[in-house]
Amino acid sequence: MPMSMKKAIGATILAAAVSTSLVSAASAATTTKATAVQVQQSTFSINYQASSIRTVKLGGETLVAVRDIATALNAKLSVANGVTTIALDGHTVDLKAGDKQIKVDGNAVSLSQPVKGVNGTAFIAVRPLVQGLGGTLSTSGGQIAISTIKLLAGAENPRFVRPGLILVSVPSGESRTDYLVDAKTGKSSELLKVEDGSDLIVAPNGAKAAYTDSTGAVYIVDLASKQVAKATEDASIKAELVWSADSSLLYFLQGDKGTVIAQLDPAGGAIKTILDDKVDYKSDLHVSPDGKKFVYVVTALGKVTSDATNVDEDKVSIDFAGTGGQVFLVDVSVEKPAAVKLTTASDDKLFLQSVDGSKAFYVSVPEADGNSSVVALTPDGQASAIFAEGDVLEIVLSGGKLYVLTQLSDSATAIYEVDPASGAKTKLYDLSGNVSGFIANGSEIAVENGGQVFARIGEQWKAITK
Repeated sequence: MPMSMKKAIGATILAAAVSTSLVSAASAATTTKATAVQVQQSTFSINYQASSIRTVKLGGETLVAVRDIATALNAKLSVANGVTTIALDGHTVDLKAGDKQIKVDGNAVSLSQPVKGVNGTAFIAVRPLVQGLGGTLSTSGGQIAISTIKLLAGAENPRFVRPGLILVSVPSGESRTDYLVDAKTGKSSELLKVEDGSDLIVAPNGAKAAYTDSTGAVYIVDLASKQVAKATEDASIKAELVWSADSSLLYFLQGDKGTVIAQLDPAGGAIKTILDDKVDYKSDLHVSPDGKKFVYVVTALGKVTSDATNVDEDKVSIDFAGTGGQVFLVDVSVEKPAAVKLTTASDDKLFLQSVDGSKAFYVSVPEADGNSSVVALTPDGQASAIFAEGDVLEIVLSGGKLYVLTQLSDSATAIYEVDPASGAKTKLYDLSGNVSGFIANGSEIAVENGGQVFARIGEQWKAITK
């Protein structure tokens, strides 16, 4: 045999010996037996991103390349004394080629078949690895989906910031913390902690939000930088903050009885009175895009029907009949603005909605037993029921469409889309009877159900809080 060929063969043997010494005897034996195993490239959905993962099929299970999964999850991977450790969000998984056990956070977990070494790569059953790292595993459209995103607990009051982004609040005693949540993945980030503030009101452009504290001061929150700036220190009570269509001005009801409609310029802090007609207890303020027309509800106080001089509450009767509130419209562009009463019925009027400051919609709750319905109001006060399926719970006006949450039975609710112009209605989703509220941003919808927030993602409802 020529010397050069002997050197080549010797070099090959030496390389093989070095390679074998880097793995355990069990790993080497497994790798040798697995030479016929076919490694495939499979596409997984990992934290809602498509990821290419090497897989093998053995014993009816899908085994995945440990390194590929760790990389896709952005987990830390290390090897010491033949043991591979994957660490993620406080969880660790220790594994060794050839073993039928792994250690999850220090506790032994049995495998149905051992960790396999194939062409120098460790493969393991996907489910115990993912669960050991605190993740969840499911299938969607025939594709394996893995998620290790930690969902926010105790969230409530969802509001869309912009497509795909939802603002929620987590209360704690007298304070709360606001979070921004990705509507697709459930990934959240803390936005703001508030001790005594009102709910954040998001501007139409989705760039900022406003709230007021118990002293009457108004604050503007930049939703990108999360910086907070005080817009005014005026000490008057300010309720029902409403942004202008161009996100430059704030309107609100001023005074402890909501008497005055006022305007705030956050840039300079100037406050301007829009309407002061001495009528108390305004609520549900809506402003037209041009800032000229205002629609709102005025609620009357109950009437004392027995001796009001007797301070013993057990002997004072109050008649609340006719206190359901009435809808008013005022156009402040005219020389002498005067509010026009659009309704006279004694029903309760909830969830008032108006996109143009004139035509309005509300949920009509009858005084007597009966189902609630959706009523449309024209600027001249003409009222007509446009939706009466089930017992209406809530309405949202978004993208020129009216979305209706209604109770169909004790165990079933549904969301409908209604065309305000024609009254044509389409059932969008059948839901359980535990839905307590919902929000819409065009075709995007999220609901509160059983203390969780669910967003509609493709053809499925996805829990984005827990």
